[in-house]
Formats: sequence, C-alpha cells, structure tokens
Amino acid sequence: MKTPLLRSKFSWLSLLSVGLFGLTLLAPHSSTANLSPERTTLPLPPEPDSLSNAKKPADITRFSQEEWQEHTVKIPQNGSLGGALASVNIPASVTYQIGQLKNSDLLTNLRAGDTLTIWVDKHANLQKILYPKSKTLRYELQKQGDDYRIETIEEQVDTRLEVATGVITNSFYLDGQNAGLSAKTIMNLADIYAWDIDFIREFREGDTFKVIYEAKYLNNEYIGDGDIIAAQVTTYNRQETHNAFLLKDGDETIGYFNEEGKNLKKAFLRNPVDYVRITSKFKPMRFHPVLQKWRAHRGVDYAGPIGTPIHVTGNGKIVFRGWGNGYGNYIKVQHAGKYMTVYGHMSRFGKFKQGDHVRQGDVIGYIGKTGLATGPHLHYEFRINGVHQDPLKMAFPAAKPVDKKYQTAFKKQTTLMLSQLNRFSPELQMARFE
Repeated sequence: MKTPLLRSKFSWLSLLSVGLFGLTLLAPHSSTANLSPERTTLPLPPEPDSLSNAKKPADITRFSQEEWQEHTVKIPQNGSLGGALASVNIPASVTYQIGQLKNSDLLTNLRAGDTLTIWVDKHANLQKILYPKSKTLRYELQKQGDDYRIETIEEQVDTRLEVATGVITNSFYLDGQNAGLSAKTIMNLADIYAWDIDFIREFREGDTFKVIYEAKYLNNEYIGDGDIIAAQVTTYNRQETHNAFLLKDGDETIGYFNEEGKNLKKAFLRNPVDYVRITSKFKPMRFHPVLQKWRAHRGVDYAGPIGTPIHVTGNGKIVFRGWGNGYGNYIKVQHAGKYMTVYGHMSRFGKFKQGDHVRQGDVIGYIGKTGLATGPHLHYEFRINGVHQDPLKMAFPAAKPVDKKYQTAFKKQTTLMLSQLNRFSPELQMARFE
C-alpha cells in the first residue's frame, strides 16, 4: 500500500529551477537485517495552470433525475451500443442518431466486458449514458433538447516523485518488489538497461539499485506508476556503476542517457531472449553433442521452454527465413550493411516474412529444437563483414547522444538527479529528512 504524502502535478523540466529538499521516507515494505530497502516520496512543485493538459468536465445542463430509471448493461462478446440500448427498449433510431455525432466512436467502439450505465425517463426516452473507460477516463452522453452530446471527462491525477532503493539478495525482480517497485517499473528498468546489463547473469549479491520514478494517485489512491526519471544500478560486486536519466521534450520521450549524455540505447540488444540460461558460449572448439566430434561453436546457445519469444536484436531486413540442415528453422537478418545476426532451431517463425524490415525487439520466432539440437534452445550468431563475433563480448555501437539543443537543460537535470540518487544508501535503515 502506497501512502500519499503530497498532491501536485509534475513536469520534470520544472525540477531544473527547484531543488528537491525536505524529503519524507515511506515505511519500508520489508526489511532484511541491515539491508533494508528504502522507498521515498519527494515533494514536487505545482505545475502552472497554463501547462496543465487535464480536461475539465464541460458545463452540461443537468436534467431532473427524480423519475429516471437506471440500467447497468455489460457488453457481451460481439456486442454493440445498439444491442445495449435495445436491451432496455431504446429504438434503433436513437442508436443511429448517436452514430451521426462527430465523436460517436467514443461510445460505439465497445469491447466485450465493458459496462454502460443507461438512464431513461418515465417515457422510456434515453437521457444519459455513462461509459467508464478507465479509472481516470469516462465518456458521458447527455440529452440536450432533441439532440445528444458526448463529453470526455478526465479525472485529475496526482503525480508524485518517489525513490526506491535496494540491495540484491535474491533476484532483481524479488528485491525490486521488496523495495516497493511495481512489476511495471521493474520491467521498465530492465528495458532501460537492456543494452548494457544482463539482469539475469550480471548481478551479484550485494549489488544495489536506486530508482527515482513517478507514482500516480487518484483521490489519494495509488493507481500505477509513470516514467522512471533517474536510476543508478551497480553490477559485478559494485565495481561498475550505471546511471540513467530520462530526457523528454514536452510529452515526447527522447530516451535515456548517462551523465555524459551518451545514449543508453545501443544499435543491438545484448540478448535476443528474456529469462533463459546460456548453455553454450562462443568457443573456437566445442564437442558437438549431436555430431559427436569437435568443431567450432560460433554463437551463443540460450536454453528455454519451447515457444519462448525470440526478439531481433537490431533494426534490419530479413534476408533469409527457412530451413537449414544444422540450424533447423532459422532466420538471417542484415543490419546496416556490415552486421548480420542469425537465429536458429526455431519451433516456428513469427509474422515477419523474408524481405520484411524489422525493428529492434520485434518477435521474429520462438525457441524450438529443430535441426541439430538435443533440446529446446536458440542458437544466436553475430557477424561483422561475414566474420563471426562473440555476442557476449561485443562493444555494440550506441545510438545518438543528447542533441545539442537539449544539452544545457539536460546537464542541469542530471546534476540535480544525481545529487538526489547520491543522498540515499540502500544499506541504511529508514530515516526522516526534514
């Protein structure tokens, strides 16, 4: 349970001119001896009204509801607005009239399981429909004379800046949960560092993480997390420190960068699959378990259940998709001229065909054991100008750094965020900062 401490609306750019001081720590979710994780709420300056994007309910004329009848209708599979209205004896002509409104799609694009609240007057005339799209968004139809009007109503959401810190004692996922991070934020953090850190194999017991992130509240009730604003992760027994800072231009996310302005995103993902184990690394010579003889192993084998999704590691074009005697079902992807990746032993292919262009992270197939394979796994190769390279030791080229037009603002932002990250130590017990 997240405890609300402050109501405000947040734009991270406002932090450039306001310090984040006067911190109040939340009670820990759990504790482990002297390795208690910390989770903190930081006060945020209110955003000027001119920057607010929240929509306010329109001033709609309210009709007397004393004699209205209220009906709750759940949309069935393949249901529609017309069917929902017909179930309370409203004629099809009314559905047609609503369908002629410019924003009628707000009520006509319904999904199975959606719930409508429908009000009719004593003459069985439709007066109002309420369609709650989410906790923060609803659509409302009101009768106005002989016509209808649909309004979009967004609830005011409070966004608060919170800090979570922890020490690796089990797995990153479990320790992240113990520190108060949601599953969404844990996965987002792994995605941010996907190009530099193998979250399954590189963490050591005692490594640490610190995360500054947005938490969203509605009427003082926690409803979910927003963006990660800044993060710091240590790996290899704290010998390596990895910082990440969010850069946005308005509502547009530019990316995550380190304190030097280098893009954390690389041209290639470090691993093509999630949450599986490496069973064979790149070796000049390896005893082949099927052929029963020594031969070079020019790739990395990732073992996992049949059907595990395989992600293409970089943008490129599928130049081959088919069968190879040793590879089984396999795909070759050409990247930026000199780079090529190969994915073998698939149980089946994804939706992309030979000749299609794919983007980093697209699912191109699923783990199998076709070809020369003793068990289900992915055989992954990385080649430069036709020469096989060790994917686990490659220094992949980075995406573009911070653009010059953002550098001054980004420098101020990272200095402020880094000072906040440095104020928290995962090993310390809970404290209160006045």
